[in-house]
Amino acid sequence: MTDINKLVEQLAQAYLSERGSEFTHLDVRLPLALDTLILAIQNNIVAAHLENAGEQQGRADALLMLRHMVVNGVLSPLGALVMDQMNCAFCADVRQMLNEGKDPMVELASESKRRAMQ
Repeated sequence: MTDINKLVEQLAQAYLSERGSEFTHLDVRLPLALDTLILAIQNNIVAAHLENAGEQQGRADALLMLRHMVVNGVLSPLGALVMDQMNCAFCADVRQMLNEGKDPMVELASESKRRAMQ
């Protein structure tokens, strides 16, 4: 397991320990589980750094950020802020879908397929 993967898992575990198994924003309740948090961190934090700065620098940047988000297995204030904002953004997207009369499960599945094809 790479250092990034270890930190991603530590961050997800620390966030669950600190925040519990549910996040609520805009009347959207988001169930939290270790596997989905790991996936969200990989997709929204690690992948964003790789996309922005390329493979080598992106990995270094992601590693640095993760090290500031979870310190000795404990969620840092930065980690709490970034994770809360990531979850707020997801809930806001779901709220918008609901307000538009769309089924979030259908929309998210469609988005996942679209990303896989890129």
